[in-house]
Amino acid sequence: MASKDVELGRATAVVAEQVVAELTAADRLLNKVGLGDLPDHAINGGALVGALAPGLLSASEVRQMTTLAALWRLWAKGKNVAAMHPDMASELATYKLGTLPGQLFRNLARHPNLMVVFAEPPTVELSVGDGGAGQLLAILFCGRTNPRKLLCLTSDDRMDEVAVTVIAEPRAEDGSALPRLPGATAAVLEFAHLSIPARDGDRFTVEDLANRLAHKSGQEEPTNAQREIVKRMLQIAVYLCSSAADLATPTALRGKAAKPGKQQRRWNKPDAFLRLGWRLGPRLKAARARVQDARRSASQGDGSGSAGGWRQYPHQRSGHIKTIWYGPGRSLADSRLIEPYWVSEDLLNADGEAPEGIIRPVR
Repeated sequence: MASKDVELGRATAVVAEQVVAELTAADRLLNKVGLGDLPDHAINGGALVGALAPGLLSASEVRQMTTLAALWRLWAKGKNVAAMHPDMASELATYKLGTLPGQLFRNLARHPNLMVVFAEPPTVELSVGDGGAGQLLAILFCGRTNPRKLLCLTSDDRMDEVAVTVIAEPRAEDGSALPRLPGATAAVLEFAHLSIPARDGDRFTVEDLANRLAHKSGQEEPTNAQREIVKRMLQIAVYLCSSAADLATPTALRGKAAKPGKQQRRWNKPDAFLRLGWRLGPRLKAARARVQDARRSASQGDGSGSAGGWRQYPHQRSGHIKTIWYGPGRSLADSRLIEPYWVSEDLLNADGEAPEGIIRPVR
């Protein structure tokens, strides 16, 4: 039987194949209808299509296909894929974000146009179309220049903002796969396009970008689904910007050989296949379990704590991602993940509350 790491790696490959197939399909379709130059125009500038012959794609379909094909052509220059460990994905989703500096996201240049793929896609509410249940498959980061809004690599010095594509698969309300369309060989994917300001002096919050997404959709206020997808995207983007991010190239992993005569699934491996959170994710999950065990153990005591002296009121300090400034004049930005921890955790009673007689400090 293959190890858990091997199984997760194979699952990641399947998801990545599904996403890449959708991007390449858009590129092939544009070439088929004689519009294969449009993705290059979206990258390098140039003339845009003025009118389409009847019976071909609609203007909105052309715009969508052009964006996807341009993303594919830029991503194919490096083929950088990061496999997000499921423990890291679940833990990172609990971390808080404050006001973020745009300059921080220029650190995405370390792995140009990275595609983050979820080994075990989490369940989300779709933020585009008619909404509904879905699975978050991948997040693709790309650069964009102003004022012409041309796409570029995230390592390009001209980049003014990060163009982010969140890729999800619609699911039935019970989480099962939807029936495929007649003649379709794969599930239809949903693409949500967002952007992150990346200039010096830019400052924003999750709510700011959620409002931007809502206005782009013709809404006055963002939906909860839009807020959640923006938060998820930013949590991952900020962590990727850390010089201490848990990103590593995996060693060769081998499962059991296939039985004679049984065809194996093969995948053209990307140029840079990275593991995201494979060391830290399980450690964070284990740390959370230890805190829960310690809390249960403390609840079996008398709750009196130490014999004397002032004790801080028991509370949990939430995990968050902090921006660190360094360099000449503190002009360079980095990020650090601050793990959650309990303060005076041993004073909690059986109900998880501080017993009477413990004074909460006034601030």
